[in-house]
Amino acid sequence: MPEPSSPLHPSSPEKAAWDDAEWLEVEVPVVAAVESQPPPRVILPEPRNFSEPASAAKPEGIHIDSRTAIRLIEGAESSGSRKIQITEHGKGVIRLEGEVATIAVAKQNQLPVMKPRGSKATSKNGSVSADWGQAASQSNRWLWWAGSGVVVLLLGGLALQPLLVDKDQDRTASNYGTLQVADDVIGVADPMVYFSENPAQVITEIQHAVETYAKAKTVEDALPVIRNGAKLKGQLEKLWVSWNVPDNWTVSNDDAISYASVGKLPYAIISGTRPDFSPYRLFLVREHDQMLVDWEASLGLGTRTFGEMKDLSTKSGELRVVMSPIEFYTRSFPESRYRAYRLGSVNGQEFLWGYVERGSPAAAALGEIFNETAMFSDKPREQEMRLRLQRAASDAAPNQWLVLDVLHKGWVTP
Repeated sequence: MPEPSSPLHPSSPEKAAWDDAEWLEVEVPVVAAVESQPPPRVILPEPRNFSEPASAAKPEGIHIDSRTAIRLIEGAESSGSRKIQITEHGKGVIRLEGEVATIAVAKQNQLPVMKPRGSKATSKNGSVSADWGQAASQSNRWLWWAGSGVVVLLLGGLALQPLLVDKDQDRTASNYGTLQVADDVIGVADPMVYFSENPAQVITEIQHAVETYAKAKTVEDALPVIRNGAKLKGQLEKLWVSWNVPDNWTVSNDDAISYASVGKLPYAIISGTRPDFSPYRLFLVREHDQMLVDWEASLGLGTRTFGEMKDLSTKSGELRVVMSPIEFYTRSFPESRYRAYRLGSVNGQEFLWGYVERGSPAAAALGEIFNETAMFSDKPREQEMRLRLQRAASDAAPNQWLVLDVLHKGWVTP
């Protein structure tokens, strides 16, 4: 009667060899009994899925080839022990030792071996030149060439200095008139030295001239303290007006006094309030050891008034104006040919439009005064000027004028 099949006792050897080997899952280790010796310890391997590749890494233990099967010997149970019969099909190998994979380490290039250098024999004298060698001697010829070049530059500068001074002093006159452009003093002694060295005396002279001018009742009373009074007597009789201040009126200490110069001529400016609370401003020039009131500059007078300049019958005139650059051009005065300026009156209530032809002496003088060529420095917005104007374009507006000459900067005539 055939034995029933079981997980540990397959029905046939062929099935034990080629089956899926799932019957090897045994939870209890089996030890084969020997008659006179203790039974050897048998370690059953963990089941292996034969579908895995043969090269897959497995844990340490017994490795069984795919062609090897294990069968229990019949009758082993009766003796109280179990024996395992190993049947080999092919050249199966059972490994009883674990294999440890070794990692190949790439061989690195060997580092260079540093060998100590032998000590250098010191010289008898122990000097640096003996150890390292003596430096080559340098020629002094380049020193002579450099010194000669400096001497040549100094001599050339001294030779050119008189020419530069003469060029600075030789001011080019305007082609449009006989008057010359008067700039601020350059390269000469400061004309305001007397004001700074004698402040108390200058203030006393200013107060005396202003009080005499203010208290005058007639032109004859004011002439002694008016600059060019005899020459301007006819015009004074038409335009001069008395201040009508009390006889005990004096200049207040709160009145502002400042100093300036035009060319080599220094002058003072005083501004304050009259007894009737109306403001005043006077220009004073120190001539003949005394302070004199510049009446024309104080009133901002010219040869023409602003009203007369707007008359189409007026062809030219000289004006004292407050001048400022603007951007206002017309067909008669295009920007490609002219530079535009606003010309204001002394009271700021009247104005004209002035145009300077580019490249003219007047344009060069105004460019320096307004610092138009500077890139990063401050430029003045307005300047008090004395100009000579002429009506040029026939189709120009009545208040558009061509600037022929910049007579001088400021209102005080040098």
